[in-house]
Amino acid sequence: MTLDFKVLQKVKGNPSAEVAPGRRLKVVPDQNYAYDLPKELIYKVQQEFPLESLFNPDGETNEEYLANQGRTFMNLLIREADSKEFLDRTGEMIEHVAQQTGIRFPHVLERYIELGILSLRPRDAWTVTEATTKVLKVRSFNCSLGKVFADQGISDCQVFCRAANEVAAAKAGTKVDMTHSKDASGSGLCEIAFRLQQGG
Repeated sequence: MTLDFKVLQKVKGNPSAEVAPGRRLKVVPDQNYAYDLPKELIYKVQQEFPLESLFNPDGETNEEYLANQGRTFMNLLIREADSKEFLDRTGEMIEHVAQQTGIRFPHVLERYIELGILSLRPRDAWTVTEATTKVLKVRSFNCSLGKVFADQGISDCQVFCRAANEVAAAKAGTKVDMTHSKDASGSGLCEIAFRLQQGG
């Protein structure tokens, strides 16, 4: 496809700044939107759910306790992230588009997972390796939670993450199958894959 410069010369002003009548998502002049995760959300979540709460005060932490803490963490995070105080433009638009299109996976779930990573372990390196309408894969490099669990003698760190992500999937309104893979060398590399169930 070639670009016709004669057509461009007829366009006055910046065409991307135009707001066409009847356009679905109108730009509101002089409206500043916040798209970033507010650091106050991180502080609030960490205040109500410090890393120490991952471990039973009696010193015994089992799978049931970790799963319960994972659910508690994600419920807290979702409640705060969706509150008027912390809901950002990204969250608003993800929900708006999901309602318009009827497609909730992966974006609604991905938002909660990303917020969970950023609020509980903001310095960790991670990436989304795949995000389609059927599969979402999130990879963590050198996971600080895994290290904290290992220091406490807990090798099955996925229990916490799985429970938290189940809450996120339920809140996002998506039925997913979750798989977890972890590097056996102890490097801290792990990946969680979410596959949308048929009819989910």
